[in-house]
Amino acid sequence: MRKIGKLDECEKAKMELAFNFVCGRVRLLKQIIHIVTWSLIKKSFKWSFAIIGAISTIMGVAGVSLIDLLPKDSGCPFRLFVLVILFVLLAFFAAIVTYHHNKDGVHLVINGMDVDIVVDDLFCTEGVKVIPFNEYFDIKVDDRVISKNSLNGIFIEKYADRNALKQAVEERQPSLLKPYKAGDGRICYPLGTIMDCDGFAMLAFTHMDEVNRAYLRRGQYEECLLNMWDELDRMYAGRRIVLPLLGSGITRFENGKPSEDDLLRCMLCTLRASKHHFKEGVNVVLTKKTAARMRLFEVNGYAEAWNNRIGEKDGL
Repeated sequence: MRKIGKLDECEKAKMELAFNFVCGRVRLLKQIIHIVTWSLIKKSFKWSFAIIGAISTIMGVAGVSLIDLLPKDSGCPFRLFVLVILFVLLAFFAAIVTYHHNKDGVHLVINGMDVDIVVDDLFCTEGVKVIPFNEYFDIKVDDRVISKNSLNGIFIEKYADRNALKQAVEERQPSLLKPYKAGDGRICYPLGTIMDCDGFAMLAFTHMDEVNRAYLRRGQYEECLLNMWDELDRMYAGRRIVLPLLGSGITRFENGKPSEDDLLRCMLCTLRASKHHFKEGVNVVLTKKTAARMRLFEVNGYAEAWNNRIGEKDGL
């Protein structure tokens, strides 16, 4: 009986290992499918053509051709097959290099300033840190209005000085946007309003519905970002601007939530459209999990499209 029990345990262990192996390969396949896009294929093909062209040029100068390296009795189909295989291998290698080169961050120049998309801890990054709030600038972390696990909740509980936070919310700070009274008598701030609190820029980012759910419409997201850039230009005082990927958390979007890639593209497009130049530049800080889901290698393509005046008016 003991031997049978041990055999059963061994079989279970083998089945678990096989199951984990299959699940891991399925996740890897899904990630590869997500990563492979037409723009990545085009880039890798261009690099492959360029490498083959460079090799042919160097060999031509040396008086040798690629065909000379193949067996003399090989036919035309075989030679063509070898060239195709070489081309595909080089394209595959170029795709891998392109992906790994950009997976941990991307550098752009927008409106003449440095813009860096980085994988890091927002609170450990130097600069004016933008923290999203709701339109009332609520500061009560109770897992109803504000979640303890949200960026907003973490900021209030771990990094904010409570007295300074209350003072910032209660006092009327200069702003390009005018607050108004909501139907319930509370002071409501237009989306994009910034309040300064000890080097943090508190941002009115979402509406709140009747059951305390933060939500946003896609058009309002773009308007909020444009207002935010104007407000940051008012208060940043020559410091570097540090932002999370706004909208990637628990915020609800009507008609479906945009992908993280679309959110980043919209942030960069609105920054460019604002024409603002922040002297020390801008950092968009991503978490490792968020960055792993994104196609950061495509970000440099945005600048190329803007230079060619392609998709300038595209929003989300």
